[in-house]
Amino acid sequence: MNRDDAKEPPRGRPVILVAAAVEPGARLDVADALEARAWVCDALQKGGWTALNWDITPSLVASPAAIVEHLRKTGALCVFNLFEGFSGDSGAEHRFRAVVEAASVPCTGNTARVLETCLSKERTCLLLRRKGIPVPSGVTLHSAVPLQTLDSLPVPLFLKPLCEDGSVGIDERSLVTDRKALACAAAGKLKNFPGGVRAEEFLPGKEYSVSCLGNGPYFIPSVSVIDYEKQKAGLPYLDWGSKWDPSSPLYSLAPEPAEGPDKERAARLAADAGRALGCSGYFRADIREKAGELYVIDVNPNPDMGAGGGFVRQCREGGLDRNDLALHILGLAMNGRPEGEADELDS
Repeated sequence: MNRDDAKEPPRGRPVILVAAAVEPGARLDVADALEARAWVCDALQKGGWTALNWDITPSLVASPAAIVEHLRKTGALCVFNLFEGFSGDSGAEHRFRAVVEAASVPCTGNTARVLETCLSKERTCLLLRRKGIPVPSGVTLHSAVPLQTLDSLPVPLFLKPLCEDGSVGIDERSLVTDRKALACAAAGKLKNFPGGVRAEEFLPGKEYSVSCLGNGPYFIPSVSVIDYEKQKAGLPYLDWGSKWDPSSPLYSLAPEPAEGPDKERAARLAADAGRALGCSGYFRADIREKAGELYVIDVNPNPDMGAGGGFVRQCREGGLDRNDLALHILGLAMNGRPEGEADELDS
Protein backbone atom coordinates (compact mmCIF):
# COMPACT_ATOMS: atom_id res chain seq x y z
CA MET A 1 0.00 0.00 0.00
CA ASN A 2 1.27 3.47 -0.85
CA ARG A 3 0.72 5.68 2.18
CA ASP A 4 1.39 8.74 0.03
CA ASP A 5 -2.34 8.51 -0.73
CA ALA A 6 -2.85 10.47 2.49
CA LYS A 7 -2.42 13.89 0.89
CA GLU A 8 -0.66 16.64 2.76
CA PRO A 9 -3.28 19.26 3.61
CA PRO A 10 -2.95 22.54 1.73
CA ARG A 11 -2.05 25.63 3.68
CA GLY A 12 -4.69 27.14 5.92
CA ARG A 13 -5.98 23.95 7.60
CA PRO A 14 -8.97 23.36 5.31
CA VAL A 15 -12.21 21.99 6.69
CA ILE A 16 -13.17 18.29 6.72
CA LEU A 17 -16.73 17.59 7.88
CA VAL A 18 -16.95 14.35 9.85
CA ALA A 19 -20.52 13.08 9.45
CA ALA A 20 -22.27 10.73 11.88
CA ALA A 21 -25.87 9.99 12.81
CA VAL A 22 -27.46 11.78 15.75
CA GLU A 23 -30.98 10.71 16.69
CA PRO A 24 -33.01 10.27 19.89
CA GLY A 25 -32.87 6.76 21.30
CA ALA A 26 -30.39 5.46 18.74
CA ARG A 27 -29.53 1.76 18.76
CA LEU A 28 -26.08 0.86 20.06
CA ASP A 29 -24.79 0.15 16.54
CA VAL A 30 -25.90 3.59 15.32
CA ALA A 31 -24.63 5.46 18.39
CA ASP A 32 -21.24 3.74 18.06
CA ALA A 33 -20.44 5.99 15.11
CA LEU A 34 -20.11 8.93 17.51
CA GLU A 35 -17.22 7.18 19.26
CA ALA A 36 -15.62 6.60 15.86
CA ARG A 37 -16.09 10.25 14.99
CA ALA A 38 -14.17 11.34 18.10
CA TRP A 39 -10.99 9.48 17.17
CA VAL A 40 -11.27 10.33 13.47
CA CYS A 41 -11.54 14.05 14.27
CA ASP A 42 -8.52 13.80 16.54
CA ALA A 43 -6.50 12.03 13.85
CA LEU A 44 -7.42 14.59 11.20
CA GLN A 45 -6.58 17.49 13.51
CA LYS A 46 -3.18 15.97 14.21
CA GLY A 47 -2.71 15.54 10.47
CA GLY A 48 -3.11 19.26 9.82
CA TRP A 49 -6.79 19.48 8.89
CA THR A 50 -9.68 21.28 10.57
CA ALA A 51 -12.12 18.52 11.50
CA LEU A 52 -15.66 19.62 12.29
CA ASN A 53 -18.42 17.42 13.67
CA TRP A 54 -21.44 17.19 11.36
CA ASP A 55 -24.54 15.81 13.06
CA ILE A 56 -26.72 14.00 10.52
CA THR A 57 -30.30 14.03 11.80
CA PRO A 58 -33.50 12.72 10.22
CA SER A 59 -34.67 16.26 9.55
CA LEU A 60 -31.39 17.11 7.80
CA VAL A 61 -31.55 14.08 5.50
CA ALA A 62 -35.14 15.07 4.66
CA SER A 63 -33.84 18.43 3.38
CA PRO A 64 -31.23 18.05 0.64
CA ALA A 65 -31.07 21.84 0.35
CA ALA A 66 -29.97 22.06 3.99
CA ILE A 67 -27.19 19.53 3.34
CA VAL A 68 -25.93 21.52 0.38
CA GLU A 69 -26.15 24.78 2.31
CA HIS A 70 -24.05 23.38 5.15
CA LEU A 71 -21.41 22.19 2.69
CA ARG A 72 -21.35 25.66 1.13
CA LYS A 73 -21.34 27.56 4.43
CA THR A 74 -18.45 25.57 5.90
CA GLY A 75 -16.44 25.49 2.70
CA ALA A 76 -15.69 21.83 3.34
CA LEU A 77 -13.02 20.31 1.15
CA CYS A 78 -14.24 16.78 1.88
CA VAL A 79 -16.78 14.83 3.95
CA PHE A 80 -15.43 12.02 6.12
CA ASN A 81 -18.52 9.84 6.05
CA LEU A 82 -19.28 7.79 9.16
CA PHE A 83 -23.04 8.05 8.63
CA GLU A 84 -24.61 4.57 8.50
CA GLY A 85 -28.29 5.51 8.43
CA PHE A 86 -30.75 5.68 11.31
CA SER A 87 -32.21 3.04 13.61
CA GLY A 88 -35.44 2.95 11.61
CA ASP A 89 -34.13 4.06 8.23
CA SER A 90 -31.04 2.31 6.88
CA GLY A 91 -31.72 3.75 3.41
CA ALA A 92 -30.89 7.24 4.69
CA GLU A 93 -27.25 6.17 4.35
CA HIS A 94 -27.23 6.18 0.55
CA ARG A 95 -29.66 9.12 0.22
CA PHE A 96 -27.35 11.36 2.24
CA ARG A 97 -24.32 10.28 0.24
CA ALA A 98 -26.16 10.96 -3.04
CA VAL A 99 -26.78 14.59 -2.04
CA VAL A 100 -23.11 15.10 -1.17
CA GLU A 101 -22.10 13.60 -4.52
CA ALA A 102 -24.54 15.86 -6.39
CA ALA A 103 -22.88 18.83 -4.69
CA SER A 104 -19.53 17.66 -6.13
CA VAL A 105 -17.84 17.50 -2.72
CA PRO A 106 -15.42 14.58 -2.25
CA CYS A 107 -16.61 12.03 0.29
CA THR A 108 -14.85 9.09 1.90
CA GLY A 109 -15.92 5.53 1.33
CA ASN A 110 -18.27 4.08 -1.24
CA THR A 111 -20.60 5.84 -3.63
CA ALA A 112 -24.34 6.16 -3.08
CA ARG A 113 -24.94 3.55 -5.75
CA VAL A 114 -22.73 0.98 -4.06
CA LEU A 115 -24.24 1.75 -0.65
CA GLU A 116 -27.74 1.26 -2.03
CA THR A 117 -26.82 -1.94 -3.84
CA CYS A 118 -25.12 -3.56 -0.84
CA LEU A 119 -28.02 -2.65 1.44
CA SER A 120 -30.15 -5.14 -0.51
CA LYS A 121 -29.04 -8.70 0.23
CA GLU A 122 -30.90 -9.90 -2.85
CA ARG A 123 -29.37 -7.46 -5.30
CA THR A 124 -25.91 -8.04 -3.88
CA CYS A 125 -26.24 -11.80 -4.34
CA LEU A 126 -27.59 -11.45 -7.87
CA LEU A 127 -24.75 -9.16 -8.94
CA LEU A 128 -22.07 -11.31 -7.35
CA ARG A 129 -23.48 -14.49 -8.87
CA ARG A 130 -23.61 -12.82 -12.28
CA LYS A 131 -19.90 -11.97 -11.91
CA GLY A 132 -19.06 -15.56 -11.00
CA ILE A 133 -18.59 -14.92 -7.28
CA PRO A 134 -19.86 -17.87 -5.16
CA VAL A 135 -22.78 -16.96 -2.87
CA PRO A 136 -25.19 -19.20 -0.93
CA SER A 137 -28.43 -20.21 -2.62
CA GLY A 138 -31.45 -18.33 -1.36
CA VAL A 139 -34.79 -16.67 -1.97
CA THR A 140 -36.31 -13.36 -0.98
CA LEU A 141 -39.55 -13.30 0.97
CA HIS A 142 -42.04 -10.46 1.16
CA SER A 143 -45.80 -10.06 1.34
CA ALA A 144 -46.32 -11.06 -2.29
CA VAL A 145 -44.16 -14.20 -2.11
CA PRO A 146 -45.77 -17.38 -0.70
CA LEU A 147 -43.83 -19.09 2.08
CA GLN A 148 -43.97 -22.28 0.00
CA THR A 149 -41.12 -20.75 -2.00
CA LEU A 150 -38.89 -21.98 0.81
CA ASP A 151 -39.60 -25.59 -0.16
CA SER A 152 -36.98 -25.33 -2.91
CA LEU A 153 -34.18 -24.74 -0.39
CA PRO A 154 -32.49 -27.26 1.88
CA VAL A 155 -32.47 -26.86 5.64
CA PRO A 156 -30.81 -25.56 7.70
CA LEU A 157 -31.76 -22.09 6.46
CA PHE A 158 -30.60 -18.71 7.66
CA LEU A 159 -33.13 -15.85 7.84
CA LYS A 160 -32.00 -12.23 7.78
CA PRO A 161 -33.66 -8.89 6.99
CA LEU A 162 -33.40 -8.01 3.32
CA CYS A 163 -32.27 -4.41 3.77
CA GLU A 164 -30.45 -3.98 7.07
CA ASP A 165 -26.81 -4.03 8.14
CA GLY A 166 -24.87 -4.16 11.39
CA SER A 167 -26.43 -7.61 12.07
CA VAL A 168 -29.77 -5.96 12.79
CA GLY A 169 -32.43 -8.69 13.00
CA ILE A 170 -29.90 -11.49 13.48
CA ASP A 171 -30.70 -13.42 16.65
CA GLU A 172 -31.13 -16.95 18.02
CA ARG A 173 -34.19 -17.44 15.78
CA SER A 174 -32.31 -16.70 12.55
CA LEU A 175 -31.07 -20.27 12.05
CA VAL A 176 -33.86 -22.76 11.30
CA THR A 177 -32.94 -26.43 11.32
CA ASP A 178 -36.45 -27.97 11.36
CA ARG A 179 -38.44 -27.65 8.14
CA LYS A 180 -41.70 -27.93 10.12
CA ALA A 181 -40.76 -24.75 11.99
CA LEU A 182 -39.63 -22.87 8.90
CA ALA A 183 -42.88 -21.22 7.84
CA CYS A 184 -43.57 -19.95 11.35
CA ALA A 185 -40.03 -18.62 11.76
CA ALA A 186 -40.12 -16.87 8.38
CA ALA A 187 -43.50 -15.33 9.12
CA GLY A 188 -42.14 -14.00 12.42
CA LYS A 189 -39.18 -12.37 10.70
CA LEU A 190 -41.46 -10.83 8.06
CA LYS A 191 -43.65 -9.36 10.77
CA ASN A 192 -40.65 -7.55 12.23
CA PHE A 193 -39.15 -6.67 8.84
CA PRO A 194 -42.04 -6.21 6.37
CA GLY A 195 -39.65 -4.80 3.78
CA GLY A 196 -38.47 -8.34 3.11
CA VAL A 197 -36.45 -11.25 4.45
CA ARG A 198 -33.65 -13.13 2.75
CA ALA A 199 -33.63 -16.90 3.35
CA GLU A 200 -30.31 -18.52 2.48
CA GLU A 201 -28.70 -21.91 2.77
CA PHE A 202 -26.74 -21.97 6.01
CA LEU A 203 -23.02 -22.59 5.56
CA PRO A 204 -21.74 -24.44 8.63
CA GLY A 205 -17.97 -23.93 8.38
CA LYS A 206 -15.50 -21.26 9.40
CA GLU A 207 -16.33 -17.58 8.98
CA TYR A 208 -13.82 -15.11 7.54
CA SER A 209 -13.86 -11.33 7.78
CA VAL A 210 -11.75 -9.42 5.26
CA SER A 211 -11.14 -5.67 5.46
CA CYS A 212 -10.16 -3.92 2.23
CA LEU A 213 -8.77 -0.46 1.50
CA GLY A 214 -8.27 1.30 -1.81
CA ASN A 215 -9.82 2.45 -5.05
CA GLY A 216 -8.38 -0.53 -6.88
CA PRO A 217 -6.28 -2.54 -6.48
CA TYR A 218 -7.19 -3.13 -2.84
CA PHE A 219 -4.84 -3.35 0.12
CA ILE A 220 -5.94 -6.09 2.55
CA PRO A 221 -4.35 -5.44 5.93
CA SER A 222 -5.54 -8.61 7.66
CA VAL A 223 -8.01 -11.49 7.50
CA SER A 224 -9.83 -12.78 10.57
CA VAL A 225 -11.39 -16.19 11.07
CA ILE A 226 -13.81 -17.73 13.55
CA ASP A 227 -13.87 -21.49 13.91
CA TYR A 228 -17.16 -21.96 15.78
CA GLU A 229 -16.50 -25.61 16.58
CA LYS A 230 -13.07 -24.84 18.01
CA GLN A 231 -14.32 -21.93 20.09
CA LYS A 232 -17.43 -23.82 21.19
CA ALA A 233 -19.56 -20.71 20.73
CA GLY A 234 -23.17 -20.80 21.81
CA LEU A 235 -24.36 -19.99 18.29
CA PRO A 236 -22.61 -20.99 15.06
CA TYR A 237 -22.84 -17.40 13.77
CA LEU A 238 -22.56 -13.80 14.99
CA ASP A 239 -25.82 -12.17 16.03
CA TRP A 240 -26.54 -8.52 16.80
CA GLY A 241 -25.71 -8.94 20.48
CA SER A 242 -22.30 -10.44 19.74
CA LYS A 243 -21.28 -7.15 18.14
CA TRP A 244 -23.10 -4.55 20.21
CA ASP A 245 -24.33 -5.91 23.55
CA PRO A 246 -21.68 -6.46 26.27
CA SER A 247 -24.11 -8.74 28.12
CA SER A 248 -24.28 -11.16 25.19
CA PRO A 249 -22.46 -14.48 25.78
CA LEU A 250 -20.92 -14.08 22.30
CA TYR A 251 -19.66 -10.52 22.88
CA SER A 252 -16.26 -11.74 24.09
CA LEU A 253 -15.78 -14.14 21.19
CA ALA A 254 -12.47 -13.13 19.61
CA PRO A 255 -11.68 -13.83 15.94
CA GLU A 256 -8.18 -15.09 15.20
CA PRO A 257 -5.86 -13.92 12.42
CA ALA A 258 -6.18 -16.27 9.45
CA GLU A 259 -3.00 -17.75 8.04
CA GLY A 260 -1.75 -19.68 5.02
CA PRO A 261 -3.74 -20.72 1.95
CA ASP A 262 -7.12 -20.12 3.60
CA LYS A 263 -6.16 -16.51 4.29
CA GLU A 264 -5.08 -16.03 0.69
CA ARG A 265 -8.26 -17.61 -0.68
CA ALA A 266 -10.48 -15.43 1.49
CA ALA A 267 -8.52 -12.30 0.57
CA ARG A 268 -8.79 -13.02 -3.17
CA LEU A 269 -12.52 -13.70 -2.91
CA ALA A 270 -13.13 -10.48 -0.96
CA ALA A 271 -11.21 -8.45 -3.54
CA ASP A 272 -13.13 -10.12 -6.38
CA ALA A 273 -16.43 -9.28 -4.65
CA GLY A 274 -15.36 -5.67 -4.15
CA ARG A 275 -14.45 -5.28 -7.81
CA ALA A 276 -17.70 -6.92 -8.91
CA LEU A 277 -19.71 -4.42 -6.88
CA GLY A 278 -17.58 -1.39 -7.75
CA CYS A 279 -16.37 -0.80 -4.17
CA SER A 280 -13.90 1.98 -3.43
CA GLY A 281 -12.37 3.64 -0.40
CA TYR A 282 -12.90 0.87 2.12
CA PHE A 283 -15.23 -2.04 2.80
CA ARG A 284 -15.44 -5.41 4.56
CA ALA A 285 -16.45 -8.77 3.11
CA ASP A 286 -17.84 -11.61 5.21
CA ILE A 287 -17.22 -15.13 3.94
CA ARG A 288 -18.38 -18.56 5.12
CA GLU A 289 -17.06 -22.01 4.37
CA LYS A 290 -18.89 -25.18 3.44
CA ALA A 291 -17.13 -28.46 2.57
CA GLY A 292 -13.89 -26.61 1.89
CA GLU A 293 -15.48 -24.04 -0.47
CA LEU A 294 -15.78 -20.33 0.35
CA TYR A 295 -18.88 -18.20 -0.27
CA VAL A 296 -19.48 -14.47 0.15
CA ILE A 297 -22.37 -13.93 2.56
CA ASP A 298 -22.19 -10.14 2.90
CA VAL A 299 -20.32 -7.07 1.70
CA ASN A 300 -20.42 -4.08 4.05
CA PRO A 301 -19.49 -0.93 2.09
CA ASN A 302 -19.55 1.29 5.19
CA PRO A 303 -18.18 -0.84 8.06
CA ASP A 304 -18.12 0.28 11.67
CA MET A 305 -15.08 2.44 12.39
CA GLY A 306 -15.30 2.13 16.17
CA ALA A 307 -11.93 1.80 17.86
CA GLY A 308 -12.87 -1.63 19.19
CA GLY A 309 -14.41 -2.89 15.94
CA GLY A 310 -13.08 -5.49 13.56
CA PHE A 311 -12.23 -3.13 10.72
CA VAL A 312 -9.94 -0.91 12.79
CA ARG A 313 -8.42 -3.96 14.50
CA GLN A 314 -7.59 -5.61 11.17
CA CYS A 315 -6.01 -2.41 9.86
CA ARG A 316 -3.91 -2.21 13.01
CA GLU A 317 -2.80 -5.82 12.50
CA GLY A 318 -1.76 -4.83 8.99
CA GLY A 319 0.45 -1.98 10.21
CA LEU A 320 -1.95 0.99 10.05
CA ASP A 321 -2.54 2.75 13.34
CA ARG A 322 -5.70 4.83 13.72
CA ASN A 323 -4.10 8.12 12.70
CA ASP A 324 -2.58 6.58 9.57
CA LEU A 325 -5.90 4.91 8.75
CA ALA A 326 -7.95 8.11 8.95
CA LEU A 327 -5.48 10.04 6.78
CA HIS A 328 -5.24 7.19 4.27
CA ILE A 329 -9.04 6.99 3.90
CA LEU A 330 -9.18 10.76 3.45
CA GLY A 331 -6.46 10.59 0.81
CA LEU A 332 -8.38 7.94 -1.13
CA ALA A 333 -11.42 10.22 -1.24
CA MET A 334 -9.40 13.26 -2.29
CA ASN A 335 -7.61 11.33 -5.03
CA GLY A 336 -10.85 9.99 -6.48
CA ARG A 337 -11.77 6.74 -8.22
CA PRO A 338 -9.81 5.30 -11.14
CA GLU A 339 -11.33 5.83 -14.58
CA GLY A 340 -13.90 3.21 -15.51
CA GLU A 341 -14.37 1.83 -12.01
CA ALA A 342 -17.62 3.73 -11.46
CA ASP A 343 -19.30 1.72 -14.20
CA GLU A 344 -18.82 -1.68 -12.55
CA LEU A 345 -22.47 -2.08 -11.56
CA ASP A 346 -23.70 -1.48 -15.10
CA SER A 347 -21.47 -4.01 -16.79
